Amino acid sequence: MIKAKSEAFDVFQKFKILVEKQSGKFIKVLRTDGGGEYTSKVFEKFCEDNGIVHEVIAPYTPQHNGLAERRNRSLLDMTRSMLKLTKMPNTFWGEAIRTAAYILNRCPTKKLNQTPKEIWLGCKKSAKQLRVFGSLCYMHIPDAKRRKLGGQE
Repeated sequence: MIKAKSEAFDVFQKFKILVEKQSGKFIKVLRTDGGGEYTSKVFEKFCEDNGIVHEVIAPYTPQHNGLAERRNRSLLDMTRSMLKLTKMPNTFWGEAIRTAAYILNRCPTKKLNQTPKEIWLGCKKSAKQLRVFGSLCYMHIPDAKRRKLGGQE
């Protein structure tokens, strides 16, 4: 998770490298909502140098990017549900949204008729590794660091 919008350019550069190396394909088009993090001269130059067409949609028109907006809505709905169900504070939103994305990438879609993970990595789906979000857990304190009546030094 990024802490500030100013980190978006660095994160996009790393994302581009990762995606292109893993998939063997290149990013051709980037569609953004015209937010300040994507409109800098440096960002535009980077897109131009790498042959990426940067499409900027009109602000406050999520219908222009419907598929991504629907996916974002699903992610946020799942995140809110997980945090509320587990009674966890909103400070855990990053972990909750990562978990939601992890789950959605392992669920088949109508359009693909497969899971996004199967298409990306070419492997069959499995749910063996899934765990309940927000499960109760305890921290182990080694004997050497324990006090007589419990707690930690």
